[in-house]
Amino acid sequence: MNFGEYLRGKLPFLALNILLSCFCAFLLYSVRAEFYFTIFIPCVIFIGSFLSILPEYFAKRRYYAELLDLLSQMDKRHLIQEVISRPDFVDGQILYDTLRATGKSMNDEITRYKTAFTEYREYIELWVHEIKTPIAGAKLIGENSNNRAAIEALGRIEALVDQAMYYARSNAVEEDHVIGSAHLSGLVGSALKSNARFLIGREIAVKTEGLDLTVYTDAKWVVFIIRQIIDNAVKYGCRAIEFSGRRRENGVSLSIRDDGVGIPEQDVGRVFQKGFTGENGRTYGHSTGFGLYLCRKLCLKLGLDISLSSEAGKGTTLEISFPVSEL
Repeated sequence: MNFGEYLRGKLPFLALNILLSCFCAFLLYSVRAEFYFTIFIPCVIFIGSFLSILPEYFAKRRYYAELLDLLSQMDKRHLIQEVISRPDFVDGQILYDTLRATGKSMNDEITRYKTAFTEYREYIELWVHEIKTPIAGAKLIGENSNNRAAIEALGRIEALVDQAMYYARSNAVEEDHVIGSAHLSGLVGSALKSNARFLIGREIAVKTEGLDLTVYTDAKWVVFIIRQIIDNAVKYGCRAIEFSGRRRENGVSLSIRDDGVGIPEQDVGRVFQKGFTGENGRTYGHSTGFGLYLCRKLCLKLGLDISLSSEAGKGTTLEISFPVSEL
């Protein structure tokens, strides 16, 4: 706030003082006071009134400058009311009290939504655990009757149920996040084991190379990410999947390449967007646009990087980068 801006807010006050000074000069002139007094006294009145607003200006300028400086330094600007002090001028006190009241109201609202979200997430997790029992029973019946179609359909249902559970947990990864050492071969092996019956049934060839590398991450979450990528590859008609590890200067990368239908060039930059299905989704009809979005979201939560390259008709390659390969 500069002095000119402050004076614009004081124009009614200054205009009134000018009128009062002029009236005072007129009265002095009417009683035939000396010309010196006719000019001097009104000028003293006006200058005194003008000087009286300067302390308020300097107090406000200092306070608002500190407020804006604090605001520019904060990452979570909605917490500004927690760090500012209460000023000693009236309109600043009103602003301070308003910010405190709105901040408290916002925190109460956030707490309410957070509680509702936590309850909903807990319900989803409970539902997932409960639904897995009848799915496992149905799969056992399918295996006993050697019904491959039923087993495959139930496997698909189980994968979608797992996706729902991991999505429900994706906003609170830190609550179920355990970093430890893991071999790429173990991570890939666990993901392949979960999809083994599906891969065998579709006669999909699997090739691995250079997976004898150690990374530090949460194995459970990474296995789920790899399972999602495998599921996507199978969904879009691949006949072979290749897993390869490579040591980089700043970590380790895991590449997953398939020979499926690939992704049109115009869609490659949008495949990690939530709900985006693109041309392939319209062609195949059963795409949700959710799998790769969830993979990217979980990678960001885990501090990993995920990238994709593809060429229509020639397949797709996804690369997961683990930033640190040694402790």
